[in-house]
Amino acid sequence: MFTKLSILLLLPIVFAQNGEFQPKPGYFPATGDDINAGGIFCISLRDYGKYTKDHPAGVTGSESPKAPGAVTSGSGPYPAVMISDPSLPNHTIYAPKTPPGDLSMPFISWGNGGCGIDGAGYRNFLTEIASWGYVIAANGAIGGSDGSRQSKVQDRRDGIDWAMKGGAKKYGNVDTTRIVSMGYSCGGLESMSVAYHDDRVKMLMLFNIGIFMDEKRYLLQEIKVPVAWFVGGPKDMGYLNSQKDYALLPKTLPAYLANLDTGHCGTFAATNGGKEGKAAVAYLNWQYRNNATSKAILLDPKAHGSLVADKWNVTYKNWA
Repeated sequence: MFTKLSILLLLPIVFAQNGEFQPKPGYFPATGDDINAGGIFCISLRDYGKYTKDHPAGVTGSESPKAPGAVTSGSGPYPAVMISDPSLPNHTIYAPKTPPGDLSMPFISWGNGGCGIDGAGYRNFLTEIASWGYVIAANGAIGGSDGSRQSKVQDRRDGIDWAMKGGAKKYGNVDTTRIVSMGYSCGGLESMSVAYHDDRVKMLMLFNIGIFMDEKRYLLQEIKVPVAWFVGGPKDMGYLNSQKDYALLPKTLPAYLANLDTGHCGTFAATNGGKEGKAAVAYLNWQYRNNATSKAILLDPKAHGSLVADKWNVTYKNWA
């Protein structure tokens, strides 16, 4: 069961201050940074009620987990751990417990719901991904949920900078030519702001979110990498917005949009991240391991274990 506090931590709330980004068609700031959490793609606290009144954050669906799942080391071939690394303050690392030989591991930058700073908040989900041979830097220290601040785009950039400088090498053969910006809710909008004008980011994965303000959708012109959305169906505040974003991406950009009836809360808390954990791993293994089984799970409704068989509604474009 989700407590009132846990629901509040999911909200993509940001605090408005003087000097925040003001959208204007044709105006493209140099970076995705803003004084508001979530960066230029996000909204301010004063606008939150306006954009979410019809889709409250705490509403769940038929596929929502009934209770938090067990904490495991993931279901993948490389049992994973959640750890703090003094060389990257204010972050939490998820990685295989034992560096997996010569396996090339993409690097993932993760943003939490609410742009929160508890790096353990999505432990089940992120551990599952890491167990398949990925290294993840999540915003915030383990248990860092004091509520006094939210993450900013620069926090995510700090993690990428750290990986680029070799900080992640202790966890194995980390491939910094394959960097994914990934996040949930406010952390998803933050992920878009991270990828904006940063060519080190090669892929976007967004969970349960889309751009709230129509006035900001012109910024999608500057997204240059493939985008995947995993959203919670019509009850999710990200449902209609992600559809609008999907339609407005640059014409030739590969995109994937999947919906599961979870509402905004997703399945992150389920054992191994539930169906969102399975979908994320399949997408990553298709993209970065050229795994034919994973590709079929994403694209072929008749494949064994397909997302469609798991009750996802799927659409995609510009994928062979």
